[in-house]
This record gives sequence, structure tokens and C-alpha cells, in this order.
Amino acid sequence: MRGLALVLAVVAWAAPGQAQDAEGPEVEGFEALRTREPPRVDGRLDEEAWRQAPVFDRFHQSFPEPSAAPSERTEVRVLYDDGNLYVGVRCFDGQPAAIRAPLGRRDELPMSDVVRVMVDSLRDRRSGLVFAVNAGGTLADARITQDTRTDTAWDGIWEGASSVDGLGWSAELRIPLRLLRFPEAGEQRWGFHVRRELARTHEILESVPLPRDVNALVSRFAELRALKELRPPRQMLVLPYVALRSVREGVGPLGPSADVGVDVQAGLTSNLSLTLTVNPDFGQVEADQLLYNPTRVELYFPEKRPFFLDGLELFEPLVDDSLPEQSLLYSRRMGLELPLLGAVKLSGSVTENVQVAVLDAVVAGEAGRGEEEPLDTSVRFLPWRPLHLAPGHTLPGRVGPPTNFLAGVVRARVSEAATVGGSVALATPLRPDCEPEDAELEGCTARGGQAATLDMALRSDSGDYVLAAQLSGSRVTGGPAGGRLLADGTLLRPGDMGYGLRVSGGKEGGEPWRLRFGYGLTSPRLNLNPTGFQPMHNEQLLLVNPELVRIDWNGLPEVAVGVHAQQRWSADGRHLPLGTRAQVEARVVLPDSSAGDCYVGLETARQDLFEVVGAGVALQRPSFVFGSCAYTTDLSRPLSLEAVVYADRLMGVPVRHWSTGQNVSLGGTWRPLPQLSTSLSLSFENASDGPRWLDSSPEGLHRFGELVPRFVGVTLRQLVVLSPTLTLQAHAQLYSGYGRYDRFFEVVGEPGARLGLADLREVPLTGEDPAFHTAALNINLVLRWEYALGSTLFVVYARSQESLARPGAPVSFTLLPEGLLEGSHSDALMVKLSYAL
Repeated sequence: MRGLALVLAVVAWAAPGQAQDAEGPEVEGFEALRTREPPRVDGRLDEEAWRQAPVFDRFHQSFPEPSAAPSERTEVRVLYDDGNLYVGVRCFDGQPAAIRAPLGRRDELPMSDVVRVMVDSLRDRRSGLVFAVNAGGTLADARITQDTRTDTAWDGIWEGASSVDGLGWSAELRIPLRLLRFPEAGEQRWGFHVRRELARTHEILESVPLPRDVNALVSRFAELRALKELRPPRQMLVLPYVALRSVREGVGPLGPSADVGVDVQAGLTSNLSLTLTVNPDFGQVEADQLLYNPTRVELYFPEKRPFFLDGLELFEPLVDDSLPEQSLLYSRRMGLELPLLGAVKLSGSVTENVQVAVLDAVVAGEAGRGEEEPLDTSVRFLPWRPLHLAPGHTLPGRVGPPTNFLAGVVRARVSEAATVGGSVALATPLRPDCEPEDAELEGCTARGGQAATLDMALRSDSGDYVLAAQLSGSRVTGGPAGGRLLADGTLLRPGDMGYGLRVSGGKEGGEPWRLRFGYGLTSPRLNLNPTGFQPMHNEQLLLVNPELVRIDWNGLPEVAVGVHAQQRWSADGRHLPLGTRAQVEARVVLPDSSAGDCYVGLETARQDLFEVVGAGVALQRPSFVFGSCAYTTDLSRPLSLEAVVYADRLMGVPVRHWSTGQNVSLGGTWRPLPQLSTSLSLSFENASDGPRWLDSSPEGLHRFGELVPRFVGVTLRQLVVLSPTLTLQAHAQLYSGYGRYDRFFEVVGEPGARLGLADLREVPLTGEDPAFHTAALNINLVLRWEYALGSTLFVVYARSQESLARPGAPVSFTLLPEGLLEGSHSDALMVKLSYAL
């Protein structure tokens, strides 16, 4: 790793550099010109209106040499009319043949020459929208919150085009004003910023100086002036769709189905919008990644469904994401187990400094006939799925109760430096049906939950210093009258309440010293999961992360060395130590934008409250040393590579092959032509972590096994871009592996006991061997055609397959996907057409 060795020269490198001006120099802003003849969006900037518009050309380099003069000239012009904002950017280039203009899928810009236009139309210096177009004409957009956080999941309907010529290339954007929230005023003054990225030289040019060591973005934007006599539009967008689907489970009967639905977006006021969806369909969304999870902790999967991606950024916590999650709203809870019947959300500003968001969603499903009943091929009206037509045999045998999810948040900016907010969320079953696992328990009703949070954030003017806090509370509704046991033995009964606290802050910008700290507390009965995401409970965590950072040091754009230390202990009054972790970290960014990072560390004094499920005992975990290195090459090359290697070794256990663990991931992307991109990644996982729990007897006898897991994965992505609006994407993932148990142990432990590794007594295997082998395959093919602005045709093929389970047969300890072809599988073909009205 070329530059990483330089990190060792800490003494010379850590010498203080010149302090950056926290406020930044004064810059002149942009001037807009009203036009009566809207320009044609073709990327050429050849209309008379563009020649008359004022020119902005004072750009500054931020990478790789901060404050250096740009190697190429850039000109920006802005036009507007009653319905749109037009931005034209001329990117001069002395080597036009070297301009990198590959094509990509919408919102997936390849490494290329790019222009990004950022607009803060509320002029709140905290939020904004990003509109990007590359030299090949591929579009992408994003939303910025809290000054620096970028959410690339946001999607808007706008136009952009580019054109390459002998002088360089140019970009032309038409941004409908209905995408921008702004107050009524005689003259608008918006925050405005333009960023140009040159792939050949790796330069990043900014329209206002943005030192990389400063934790600020939107607050530094220059002004866009002379926007006069603009009235916020009250437009409405109606997007109906129809989807036809054919599904076959194995060799079973064909399951045709049809769905109709609609999305509606309406501007209620200049700053407040309403979005409604009825029977939404997300069949074009890529399947989740296949993973092996050896822990008792729920995995987080990112949201990919368009309705939930837009306008819910206010629900994002203000505290540092390095702390365990206490998120009030995790939209993945809605519409995955039961179909989403409909949802409505309201978001925007009610005053200049107060923002609100409200989401209400109803999930519901219908049950078909049981497996023993005759095949039901009839199509009937479904009260809980009235816009879905399908034969009865395609319906699941059992569904949970229909549930209403309601969440709301208010955020107020009380000063330039302070933001406060509060949020609530409720999951309310609409029928008293119990979940299948609780149905036989006395006094059981359907589970729900209520939760609320209060939060605040403080930022210095420069953004370098931050402090944020969040207080959470929850109340359990429904479930068995006698309660249910959580993994750590906590009894959670209807009406129980819990609380949580998270505090984070520190110095997150500037040179050479930075410091981050955090504290998290999750009480044993805090339960945000009915609506949110809370992977842990009964835990406290304290972390400290000092760091030395140098920008543009000895020819390297960025070098950093830091220490990460954290302590965990229980929150149930016993204050049991759960683990102490310390690691040294180093990272480097090279002039060609390739990057590497490494860390080594030790974790000791580990105890696990969740391994022995429901028993209320703490199991000692072995201490371990660990290390990892990652490296990513220059992404602008036709062939780019990335590698991550991790290894650990358990301590205080007999020296056996299961005392070491490895995770290796290798990947590469090849772009032989601007229209083609192929990505291949390979992974190997060995998550050894000492004896694992198997089962417990009512008398408190707990059994464990020495687990040796091995898994491999292969993921292939192929992208063919016929035009910026017509793409074909293929995604395939094969995942295979096994878990072998070499030795078995048992120990007696009453609730509240602390079980040490030395307490485990080796015993012969009794009963069935818990060893396993599994293999799975997911394939997705998606053709996407945006045949008109905002109107899209999708053709999707999906296949999922799992290996055949053979009860009683010997387990094959191989990484090969044995039994996969004979296993159960599902094939689905979908055609979905939407049209923007």
C-alpha cells in the first residue's frame, strides 16, 4: 500500500499546520436572469438566453491541492422562469479527447467528469438538494441534511443533458420549481453551489472555498440572487401504475397476478407537501444481500423502496451513527411481512425555522387455503387487498394482523447553532389476532408499541465542533398477558416502559487534532422495534476516538492516525462488564484518489447476555486480537479493484483450528466501454467466536457446541446502458457454506449466573448433530426505460433458490453449493408501467 507507510512518520507529520479561516473568505454570488424563451435541454448552451446570462467563473480547488488554482476554467450561468430553474455549466478542457464520459444507471454515476449543482432554496444553511450530470449524460440526485449529511436515495423528476465538443464539455439542467421549497418574497435569495469533478486529474473544483478539514457544506454556499416575482408552485403529480406478474414456486402451478396503484404528490403550501401511495409495488427493487449472521443481533438492511426514500430524512437521529442504533422509524418494518395497503406522508416547513414530517401506513394481507385443502385457482375480491388480483393458491397460508404505523417528527432551529426536535411513533394492530408463536398463550393480543424521542444538536459556526443528544422512551402494547422473554432473560409484559439515552460530540473538523466521544444507554425494557431499529438492549457504551489528521501533507491529500477505545457494560443494575475494546487506526488518501486504511486492536473482558436465549445468564466470551486492512484503487480507471482482509485470534482457549477467524473480500469493476460495466466480488467468512449455545433444559442445563463456520460468496453485477434513459442491469449472488460442531459442552446455570469458559464440561454428542450446510442463489434482471420524463417501464425477472434439506442425511462439509439445483426455487416475471400525469 504505497503511501500507508508514511503514516508511521507521526512526529514530522503531526506538526501543526496553518489554521484555516473558520468563516471562509467573502465571495461574490451568482446572478440569475429571467427568460421568456425556455432553453432546450440538450447540453449545448447555444440559445441567446445563455449568452445574455451573467457568468460565474471563480472556482477553487479542494482536491487534491486545497486552495490551488484550477487547471481548467469553468463557467456557470443561471436562468429561470415561472416554473423552472435552468443551470448551464461550461467545462473547458485542454484535452477534450481525454474527457471521461461513461454511461451509468440513473443515480449510479460511474467515476467520470461530473457537475453537481446544489440548491438551498430555504436558505436555512442546513439543508439542500443536489442535481448531478456527468459528461455522458447520466443523472443523479440527492438531499443534504444537517449541513453535511447526504442522502443519495432521494429522487426528483428533472431534466439534464451534456455535450462534448472541441472546447471541453457542457451540462444543462432544468430543475422544476415544485422540487424546491421557498417562501413568498419579492426577491428570492437562495444558497447555491456548483462542484466540478475532473476524472483525469482527480481535481474537485468548488464555486466557494471548501477546505476539506472543515465539517461544513451547505452553510458555506454562496448566494443565488435576482430571482424576482417567483411564486411557489402548487402543482400536483399523479403517477398511476399497472403491474402484471407471473410466479412459479418450484414445479407448482403458475401464479399469475395483477396490481394497480397510484402515487400522488401535491404541494399544499410553498413549503409543505403531501405524498400519497395506494397499493404500491416495489417489484423492481433489488433483493437484499445474502448473509450469514452468527449473532443474536438483528442485521440492518438499507431501505430501497422509492416511497420511503423521499422526505423522511427528518426522522434520522442527530447523534453520531457510531453508537448503537435507537432509531424511532425503520421503514423496513412496513410492507415486508405484510403487503403495504397504502400510505400517506406530509413533510416540509410550517415556519421559517420549524420543519415537520408525518407518515401513516397500513399493512394488511389475506390468507389462502391450507396446504391440505384442494388447490384454489379462483380469483375473488380481497377486502384487505382490493387492488390485487390473483388465484387463491398464491396467497400465504397465514398472515399476521393488519397494522397501522404512525410516526411524526418536529424539528426547530432555535438559533444558527442549535436544533431541537421531538418525534413519536406507534404500531397499532387493527385486529386482536396474535402472532403464530404466541397464539396458544393465555390472554394474548396482537403486539404493538409506542415510542417517543427528544433530541438536540449544537454546531459551531465552522461546523468543527458538534454536540448532539437523544432521549428515547417506549411502551409495550399487546402480546401474551404473562409477557415474553427477551434473549437476555428480561420479561417484557404489556404496559412495560423503557428508556434510552445517546450523547455524541467532539471536534470533527480542523487540523491536526480531532476528537469524537459518545455515550449510549439502552435500558433492559426499551423496545423501539415495533416501528424502529434497536439491535441491542440492556447495554451501556462509552467510546472515545482521538485522531491526528493532516490535509495535503508531503504530497498526500489526506493522512490520519487515531485511537478508538470503548467500554461496554450492562444497564440492568448489575453493571456487568461486557467488553473493553482498543484499536489503533490509520488511513491515507493518495493523489490519484485511491485510498487505504488499517487497524489493529484487542477486545477483552467480554461477556454475552444474549447467547443463552431467555436464560438470563451471562456467558464469558474469549478475548481476541484482531487486525484489518482495506485498499481501493483509482475508481476512474477502466479496471478498479478493492480488497478487505480481516483476521482475529481468540485468546484464553485451547489452541485449535477454530481459534482463528478470517474475513476476506476481493472485488473489481471493469468498464471496457462507456456503455458496459461488470463488477465481480468474492468473499470468504470464518466467524469463529468460541462455544455457541445449542439448547437449555427446564432444570437450567445449558448445552454448547464448538462451531466451525465457513462461507463463501460470489456476486456479479452487469450493467448495459443503451442510453441515459434505457438500462439493463443483472445481479446474481451465490452464497454457500457450512457449520460443523467439533466438540460439545454443558453447564448448569441459574438465572443471573455468570458462566465462564472454564465452567464448560466437555460431553459426548447426544441426539441429532446440529451441523448444517446451506446454499442459496438470487438472480435479478431489470430493464428500466424512462420513456417520458417521470414515466417508466420496468421488465423484471427474479429467481431465488435454496439448497435441498435432507433430514437425517449426513451433512456435507463443503463450500460447494451441493443440493442447490435440487432445492426449492421461485421464478417471477413482472412488467410494470407507470405514467406521470
